[in-house]
Amino acid sequence: MRQQMRKRSAVRRKMSSTTKSKSARPARRGPGRPAGEKSDDSVAILQDVALDLFSQRGFHAVTIKDIAKATGLNAALIYYYFGSKEDLFQQSVQVAVDRAFEQFETLAQGHTAPDQIIRDWIETHIKQRELIRKLVQVSLDYSKMEHRVPETDAAIRQFYDRERAVLSSAIRKGVRQKLFRKVDPDQTTEFISTFLDGAMVRSLIFDDFNSSKAIRGLQNFILSNLQDGT
Repeated sequence: MRQQMRKRSAVRRKMSSTTKSKSARPARRGPGRPAGEKSDDSVAILQDVALDLFSQRGFHAVTIKDIAKATGLNAALIYYYFGSKEDLFQQSVQVAVDRAFEQFETLAQGHTAPDQIIRDWIETHIKQRELIRKLVQVSLDYSKMEHRVPETDAAIRQFYDRERAVLSSAIRKGVRQKLFRKVDPDQTTEFISTFLDGAMVRSLIFDDFNSSKAIRGLQNFILSNLQDGT
């Protein structure tokens, strides 16, 4: 009888130990899913490299295998994070837009004068010249695509909408405070935006074109023109 009780006790201890070890075991991650910061790092690397390749070769010429080879990451991991090449393209464009405005916000920190806000936005195109060049390049390539994606359209449009809001608001404020002469804010904003795009496109066509010098010239021209006669 005592021997049977000892056996039962031993079985209970074994079952208890097994249950504890199972409950203490961490949950398994899904296939291909990296842990913690590694996933964030991988996403950032993929977005950066994808933007480079898309701007150099065009959307249709770049494959997921190309991106995997350039990053050293598994192609299955790219599909895991982004689902498709179109999703990766859209998110890469969105990241480029966000980074351009982060640079502007850094430059404009503490600035409230309308002339300085305009100066800061134009200066952003010098500080982030390569990034914005890539954004313009992929936008041009994307505009020729037969099948458009609403999310990508929105990401590209967002850049110009935010630019318009920054510039037109600063111009209106300057006119209201009599720091600028009376001008059409929307027309002036469109002129600035078009010149900046043109400088980026020209730099893609001619290797020897100094876009930074041209943009600096625009900066001086616009501000002197706005302040003329005030």
